[in-house]
Amino acid sequence: MRTSLSVLCSAFLASMYFRSYFGVVGPVVSDDLALAPVEFGWLASAFFGSFALLQIPVGIAFDRWGVRWPMASMMVLGAAGSALLASSSGFWSAFAGQVAIGIGCAPIFMGVLYYLGRLHSPDKAGRLAATVSSVGSVGALISASPLSFFTAEWGWRAACWAASATMLACALSIAASLRRTPSARSALQTTEGGTWRLPKLLYLVPICFTLSLGGTFRNAWAGPYLTGVFGIATSFALPFALLRWRSRTIVTATYMVGLLSALLLAFTPGFSILSASAGLALLYAMGNVHPVAMTEAQALLPIRMRGIGLGALNTLVFLGVSASSSVFGALADLHLSAAATYGLIFGATATALAIALSVYVACRPKAVEAQGAATAVD
Repeated sequence: MRTSLSVLCSAFLASMYFRSYFGVVGPVVSDDLALAPVEFGWLASAFFGSFALLQIPVGIAFDRWGVRWPMASMMVLGAAGSALLASSSGFWSAFAGQVAIGIGCAPIFMGVLYYLGRLHSPDKAGRLAATVSSVGSVGALISASPLSFFTAEWGWRAACWAASATMLACALSIAASLRRTPSARSALQTTEGGTWRLPKLLYLVPICFTLSLGGTFRNAWAGPYLTGVFGIATSFALPFALLRWRSRTIVTATYMVGLLSALLLAFTPGFSILSASAGLALLYAMGNVHPVAMTEAQALLPIRMRGIGLGALNTLVFLGVSASSSVFGALADLHLSAAATYGLIFGATATALAIALSVYVACRPKAVEAQGAATAVD
């Protein structure tokens, strides 16, 4: 188990690296390939587009074939995408490379959740998933200053070739190390009983939709340094918190802190740089409970639909970022004063968080804590 956990950590670290790396190499790539601004925009969004579109298909693949081979094969394609980008001479080859990288990263986080959820009880799966998420989040730091130094010394193509080799090594490790999980059909015969209804899971929809609101501020509306460092630091505390408190307590407390931070920023957006930085960092750190919420979902999903259910919920996380970016942009376009604009933006954030928290507390099924997970066989 230790070997597979370290392999999952490495794979997630690679995924987190690719989520952020284009912010460093993108401008250099654009200059080198003489891209027009519109081409640069398409290139920057290609990764996230393919990543988001594949969440449900990946879930279906997990339900049908398990985690190991879909995850490993798609990661090989991602490694090929990074190599294609490294050798590209124009927009279309670079665009295809970015799309392939998104495909390679699409199964990683959900594969971690699905694999651990099939092997362990919800509580243990949640702790292990939080551990993988914590270690893997270091990839976001690697894609910052270390990548800038590497690119300055050896160029962006060398950086992409190195990332390609790393992704390929992770893919081969996944194929060699992960245990075979039972098919959904065989597990269904031994572990699943009674009836299941979709409304049991609806309480998590607002939570998933708002999980990454803080990431919206980090990516486009706030300086990333403090929020990124604070978010990674708090992610390492989550596995230990799960040893002491139940997932409901952690999600509820996290959302209450985020709601209070958004309200503080809404009413006093220009009070001080310290309060603004603290509020933004707390909002960004809310995303750390992503694996906890997904582990709750696994406890309610029937095994035959676990992959597609996780894929649908994970898609909501990306849709939430997209929707919030659009709303914030529309509010900024009202041409109000800076204080009024940010007051409205944080007010909208607080409203969304309040709705999500209310639904979570009021509608969460009592059966979540007691629900067990299937035990895998070799």
